[in-house]
Amino acid sequence: MQNDDSKKDNLQFLGLGKTKFNSSICLIDENSTELILTERLNRKKNSGLWPELPLKSVYSRLNIQTLKMAENRDVHRPSTIEDIQNTLFPFYDYLQKNELGIFTKHFNPDLPYVPHHLCHAYAALTLSPFEKSVIVVMDGAGTDVGGGEFEECTVYLQNGVNLTQVFQQLVRFTTNSTRSFANRIGGSYETASEFIFNSPNSSGKVMGLASFGTPMEYEEHLQFQENLNWDYSFKGKSKKDWEDLDHTLFKNIAASVQQKLESDYDKIIQLIKMKYPDYENLILTGGCALNCTNNAKLMYQKLFSKIFVPPFPGDECIGFGLAHYLKYQNNRGSWMPVPFENQSAYFGAKASIPQDAAIEREFPLDRFEIKKCNDIIEETARLLNEKYIVAWFQGRSESGPRALGNRSILARPDVAGLKDKLNQSIKFRESFRPYGCSIIQEKAHVYFDIDQNFNNPYMSFAIKVRDEHAELLKEVSHIDGTSRMQTVKIGQNEKFYKLLERFGQKSGLPCLLNTSLNVMDEPIVETIQDVRRFMENTPTDYLVINDYLIKRKS
Repeated sequence: MQNDDSKKDNLQFLGLGKTKFNSSICLIDENSTELILTERLNRKKNSGLWPELPLKSVYSRLNIQTLKMAENRDVHRPSTIEDIQNTLFPFYDYLQKNELGIFTKHFNPDLPYVPHHLCHAYAALTLSPFEKSVIVVMDGAGTDVGGGEFEECTVYLQNGVNLTQVFQQLVRFTTNSTRSFANRIGGSYETASEFIFNSPNSSGKVMGLASFGTPMEYEEHLQFQENLNWDYSFKGKSKKDWEDLDHTLFKNIAASVQQKLESDYDKIIQLIKMKYPDYENLILTGGCALNCTNNAKLMYQKLFSKIFVPPFPGDECIGFGLAHYLKYQNNRGSWMPVPFENQSAYFGAKASIPQDAAIEREFPLDRFEIKKCNDIIEETARLLNEKYIVAWFQGRSESGPRALGNRSILARPDVAGLKDKLNQSIKFRESFRPYGCSIIQEKAHVYFDIDQNFNNPYMSFAIKVRDEHAELLKEVSHIDGTSRMQTVKIGQNEKFYKLLERFGQKSGLPCLLNTSLNVMDEPIVETIQDVRRFMENTPTDYLVINDYLIKRKS
């Protein structure tokens, strides 16, 4: 860590997201922002380990004289969990020996704590395209507010950089002999995820499965969870274990919690709109805003003129929100709306930017065919048009859970059987899980049931495919006729936009199947080493990285 008096005026802001899942740090340093997720470094999806690896990756650049820090964790305070860890092994001694003690309240009692939902709100505010909006934060459980209750839904009015809390709904936990249940939708959804997939972190799968089931209406979340017969829950681990079962009960449970989420969410949105009718713009964040099915239904209601969902509404954004909270509290840098034309999610580590020398080193000629192209857009568009599957690795990584054109697997979307091929031999996902696509924004309304000026830069809405294109886009559509699509403007990602445009010129179809560059149960690849392993372990046809075209030797 630096100790340079000459840099005292150059404040650094460090957000410590010590969350149960998706722990992170965010460093703002001289107008540069890096959001580094623990899972991307230790390669364990949804990792909630103390953010040692992200901190070590930036440690040499930190200046103790100018560093402003704050921390957050959901449900319990970070210090509570750190004290527990210290009873299990010499946690604090370990941190001290590695010069990391300053990042805990144990050694740094002045380390500020920022409430969980406020972190979500500041992360959304930072990327807000609106001068004025309603921000709705909704997740499983946030900060302990006392009396055994925790944040569940918090609503803020945004006016410029200022946030005013105007509504809060709380959640309470109940524990029986074997399990803990929560009396809100986050609890029901997480319980359903564990029942159906043997993991509380599979809410996205629950959302996808819901369209196959018949919902059972229920009012009380606790009663719904307590009535589940766990003798029939999924207890396996693998995709094959799950595929071999009868899924009727699972489908109906998924449909039930999805319907209840939509109902609970709608009641809050209706109430807020009634109280604040002058607010035309809505921002959704918190883990529940990852539910693109619900987001789309709210959009189609047209209760608000525009709806924005940031690229990382889940707990991936907590470090980001903390760092920007500190920045605004210290009056550093003026806040301005970020127009849709300039939206970006590429806050991954600068170290993840591929360098030509490293590419040539990691892909040796005895194992890979490697060619540097004069026009990589033309070459990639040609391969995609010829129905090859391409891994696309460019620039800094996307910070959220969805591929947005820098760490993507791309394919021509009108190839029959494409979804099954990806699920079976590349992504290794359950057969019911759908894929989305990316399309240049100017053409999106032609293929999807949206207005011409609708923006969806972060795959946040499951949009209806127009009937006349349903057959053409069936490989990137779900059983309910929707697609988790992404609209792309040239200012958001110029290289990816030009690829979509060039592919459209060749194929007559200005969109591509776009899914995250990983296999099931692993995080999105971060580094060149990660993508090399991906290419070694999957039958993906080509890798495009910078201007290099790479293929495994047979």
